This record gives sequence, structure tokens and C-alpha cells, in this order.
Amino acid sequence: MEPAANLATASVERLVEQRGDITGEVIARYYARFPEARASFEHHGCGYREELEGRMVNTTAFFLFQWIENRASTLIEQGTTIPHHHDTLQVGPQWYMGLIDTVLEVLLETIPAENADEREMWITARGEIAQFVERMRGEFFRRDDDGPLPAFEPQQANPA
Repeated sequence: MEPAANLATASVERLVEQRGDITGEVIARYYARFPEARASFEHHGCGYREELEGRMVNTTAFFLFQWIENRASTLIEQGTTIPHHHDTLQVGPQWYMGLIDTVLEVLLETIPAENADEREMWITARGEIAQFVERMRGEFFRRDDDGPLPAFEPQQANPA
């Protein structure tokens, strides 16, 4: 396994060990930042909002891990997922990236301060993902009025 994949595995294992199911925590923070996103989850959840929230948090955590482990396949998969979210589900880049940032923030909080290389790996990955999401905007067929992606402040996520 690649060194980055080893760090990612250690991060995810530590996250699960320390926090267990992060869905409630992530969704609460996400809605605090994007309160209007709740209506989208209500609508698309078709009466099963909480289940959809759980799936989206799980998918986002897996996406982050996958980005480190196999970026090429992740780029291919997300190359259709991001435009689909925007054009079909009307989930723009801000909400999309906002959920990634919120999961990443919770993950970063579990990384010990002395594991600077691990922390830096995730912060670098976040920057790469943001650049990719920006590039995907050219694939949208619906008008994109979503504005710039949210800023990510890794210092918000205090190390363990």
C-alpha cells in the first residue's frame, strides 16, 4: 500500500474509533453553514431524509478516502457525479464542497497534532478536490449561479 493510503487508513480507523458514526455531527455542522440545504435533503429524501443524510455523509467520507487511495478512478466517477448533482438535483458546488469540508473538518479533529504529515495530506487533498470541482463547472448545462466555493480553514479543526 502507498504511504498516503496508509495515512488515510490510519485516519479513517482513528475517526471511527474516536467518533463512531459521524453523521449527526456532520449534518448539524453542515446545516449550520448551509441551512437551506436541509430542504434539498427533505425533497430528495422522499420521506427518508435521515437515511439520505447518512448515505451522503458515508459517501463523502468514502470519496475522501478514495481520493487518496486511487485518484484516477475517483476523478472518473466524480466527473459525472458533480455535474449530475448540479444539473439534476440542483445541488451546486458550494453545497457539494461544503459537505466535503464538513466531513474533512471532523476527520482533522481526530488527527494528533504531532501527525503533521497526515494532516497536510488531507489539506492538500482538499485543495486538489476544490480545483477539480471548479473545473467541473464547465460541464454543467444548467446555469451556475452558485458563486465561489466556501473557504476552508483547517485551523478550525483543532488537532486531537
